[in-house]
Amino acid sequence: MIGAATLGTFIVLLLLGVPLAFGIGVASLVGLAMLGVPSSAIIAMQFFEGLKSFPLVAIPLFLLMANLMTVGGVTNALVGFATSLIGHVRGSLAIGNVMASTLFAGISGSCLADTTAVGSIMIPAMVKEGYPPAFAGAVTAAANIVGPIIPPSILMILYGFAAEQSVAKLFLGGVVPGLMLSLAFGLLAFWMSKRYSFGSVEHAFSVMNVLRAFVAAIPALIIPALIVAGVVWGVFTLTESAGAAALYALIYAVMRGIVQGRIPWNELADAFRRTAIDTAVVMILIGGSNLLSWVLARSQLPQLIVTSMHGFSQWATLLLINLLLLVFGMFLEPAASILLASSILLPLAKSIDVNLIHFGIMMIVNLQIGVLLPPIGASALIASRMAGISFERQIQALFPFVALGFATLILVTYVPALSVWIPSYFGG
Repeated sequence: MIGAATLGTFIVLLLLGVPLAFGIGVASLVGLAMLGVPSSAIIAMQFFEGLKSFPLVAIPLFLLMANLMTVGGVTNALVGFATSLIGHVRGSLAIGNVMASTLFAGISGSCLADTTAVGSIMIPAMVKEGYPPAFAGAVTAAANIVGPIIPPSILMILYGFAAEQSVAKLFLGGVVPGLMLSLAFGLLAFWMSKRYSFGSVEHAFSVMNVLRAFVAAIPALIIPALIVAGVVWGVFTLTESAGAAALYALIYAVMRGIVQGRIPWNELADAFRRTAIDTAVVMILIGGSNLLSWVLARSQLPQLIVTSMHGFSQWATLLLINLLLLVFGMFLEPAASILLASSILLPLAKSIDVNLIHFGIMMIVNLQIGVLLPPIGASALIASRMAGISFERQIQALFPFVALGFATLILVTYVPALSVWIPSYFGG
């Protein structure tokens, strides 16, 4: 009863438009009052408990790396490399959009950052080339949901913290599902471009153009290898890899500025400022979500959910979990969703003997589809603004991409090997 009232309070506040952090805080206070627990000491303790995990230090470092790489002009290099590979076929800009987004996912790990960075270049270019604005926005929004699925990923760090799972294994587990999504979206973009005669052939294929574009993109392509290979092979820890990547990004941005004759000090300062703000937001969400999770656990809500699902098959339980996650993803920011959903659903996942690496990848794929769906649809909203169309029109254009996303989610859910084969191969 207490857990349901606490969760209900949070949902009502969310629907009323109360900022997420305040909604979490008020709902937690309601739950504490109903439990009869002194609130001030518990609030401080649970906030601190939620933030004292050392791996969380990687979050601001990864955010800083992404912001610094954007200052270094990495987006242009990745877009140039992607389009050089397929510029000789119809729909090359649409396919290049998907490829560039996939490459950028290995650097940023943030869906909205990727949508903004890649979309600012690709959407105007696609519209100029004759692609419908809604299609250009749909390709961009859909392609960039792979950002937190392909490593590095802030969502995987948060899930690993909540579920006490190896972040390195989660990184590896996201590779196949992320590439599956990118391949599906790329094929759909190609088919639609050919079917409806979108765009035109950019240029004839040239090995020299590809090599030049590849050389220009090498500084950016080093980042995923530096992070994933270093962690998996034990060269350094997750936090150390994030620090190394951030330092590399800073050196790259400064050296690029020296080559161009102007070090972008203002842009660098802005990158640090954005990182500080984004880190503060994420940490407030982590601390608040840990408090709310503690209240829900004390109220026995997760145990009640497990008891109510007793007798359901694993297949049916996973289906119901996915439906619940879709609701989370439609209304909540993914970082908050992963923390709150983990506190509620992890006991249920353990009760049906689901591999927790597989479960984490399933959760992240599901929640990323949510950023394309109304009423919030953050990625779709950003793309629609860049394309100069209404949010409603953008949602309509996204329908075939969302359908492919759901098909991929079903495969990820019911074929665990897609998520656990690579981690088991490398991690034992």
